[in-house]
Amino acid sequence: MNKYILKFPSDVVSSPVLAETILETGTVLNILRAKVDYNEGTIVISVLGDEEKQKKVVEILTRKGVEVSKLRKGIINEEERCVNCGACISVCPAGAISFDKEGSIKIEKEKCHRCGICLEVCPRRSLSIQEY
Repeated sequence: MNKYILKFPSDVVSSPVLAETILETGTVLNILRAKVDYNEGTIVISVLGDEEKQKKVVEILTRKGVEVSKLRKGIINEEERCVNCGACISVCPAGAISFDKEGSIKIEKEKCHRCGICLEVCPRRSLSIQEY
């Protein structure tokens, strides 16, 4: 499974691109985060399946006018700003944030859905989403 960020331009945002891609490839996609309005859209998805299926999904989406980038990074914690209060842990729906042995915040990027909820509750604003 890999995660991708999809950027939909205004001429594509109202088309059923994801549904068509799922039907065409038979691949399971999971929407992790989405922000779509009438003139643009950004969606983070995870694509299940082997590398060949993922490559096919990327090819089809690109052909349909969607900008596709593989996500390699996740949520980043600026440790010098963080006070290790744990507010982010309590709201993470994926269970991707926890305390390590020393009591510091630890983020497991493989589990992270990149929903951004933790960013909103962090009192020190030490968390940020790294897109690529």
